[in-house]
Amino acid sequence: MLTLVMMSAAAALASVQAVEPVEAEPVQETAASTETTPVASGLTLGTPWRSGPSLYEPRAGPAAAVHNGRIYAAGGAGLVDPHDNFEEYDPEFGRWLDRAALPVGLERFAMASLGGRIYVAGGFSADSGSEPIAEVWSFDLDTNIWQSEPEMPGPKSAFSLLAVGDALYAVGGEGGVPGVFVYDPETLEWATIEAPERINRRGAAAVVLEAEIWLIGGVRDRTSTAEVDIFDVDAQSWREGPALPQPRAGHAAAVLNGQIHVFGGRSADMQRTVRDHFRLDPAGGGWVRGPALPVARTEAAAAALSGEVWLIGGGAGAGFFAPFTAVDTVDVIRPAGEG
Repeated sequence: MLTLVMMSAAAALASVQAVEPVEAEPVQETAASTETTPVASGLTLGTPWRSGPSLYEPRAGPAAAVHNGRIYAAGGAGLVDPHDNFEEYDPEFGRWLDRAALPVGLERFAMASLGGRIYVAGGFSADSGSEPIAEVWSFDLDTNIWQSEPEMPGPKSAFSLLAVGDALYAVGGEGGVPGVFVYDPETLEWATIEAPERINRRGAAAVVLEAEIWLIGGVRDRTSTAEVDIFDVDAQSWREGPALPQPRAGHAAAVLNGQIHVFGGRSADMQRTVRDHFRLDPAGGGWVRGPALPVARTEAAAAALSGEVWLIGGGAGAGFFAPFTAVDTVDVIRPAGEG
C-alpha cells in the first residue's frame, strides 16, 4: 500500500509540471496584464502581487472568511484525512495565529461569517470518507469554542456559503437536495429555495455584491463552464450574468470595492491549472484581464481585506492530486487604483 501511494504521488507531481500560464483565447486586456514576470521566489516583478505570511502547512481546498478586520482560514485536503486547522490572520502581528481546531477535518466545505460567528458547513470530513456531509458548526470568537448547528436539508460538497442580510445561503455544489439552502440563525431553521438545475454545479466560485449572489463558473456534466448566474435575494429570482471569457472550475473569487475578481482554477477540459486573473466591474461592461497570478493555482481560497485580495493555499493539481501539490503560499494583490 505504501508503495502504491508513493507511486501515485510521483505520478501526481509529474502530471502538474506542465501547467500552462494562460489560455490563448481572446479577452480584453489591461496594460498591467502584459507586464508579469514570474520569478522563482514566488514574487512577481512589475505587478501588484506580493507575498503574504505563509500558512503553517500546505493546504489545498481551504476555506476563508473575513470578520472584524481579520481573515480566517480553515481545513483543506490532506494526504490521508482532511485538515482540521483553523487559523486567524491578525494584521497587528502580521502572521497567522492558531485558533481552536475544527470539530473534524474538512475539505470541499464552505465557510462564512455572520453575526459575530464563523460558520462551516458540508464537504467531506475525516469521518465521512467519500460521502459528503450535511453537518454545520459555528465558532464563537470570544470563547474560542465550536458548537453544532442544525444540519442542512441535505449533504453538499464543493459549494459556497454566503451571508446576505441576516441569513446564510448555501449555493452550488453537488449532492444533497437540489436548490439553495437558507439558514436563519435566529430561528435555527433551514429552508430550501428552488433554483434552475444549472445552479447545482460543483467547483464554482460565489460572491455577494449589493445583496445579490453571483455564482461563477463551475462543473456540469464533467466539463467546466463559463456561466455566471445571479440570484436577487430580495426578488427571489435568478438571471444570467456576463459569462467568463473562458470556462473555469476550482477558481477563487472575491469582491473588492464593487468589482469581482476571479483567480486561477482549471481549464475547460479540466486538464490544466491556469494563472489567469479576470476582473469585472458590473457597472462598466464585461470581464477584463488583470495581472496574472505568480504561478498557476487551483483550489485556493480568496478573501478581501483593507483594499487587497488575499489568495490562500491551493496547489497546482486538483481532486486526487490536490494534497500532493498543495502549497502554504499566500499571495496578496492590491489592484491598481487602490490606496
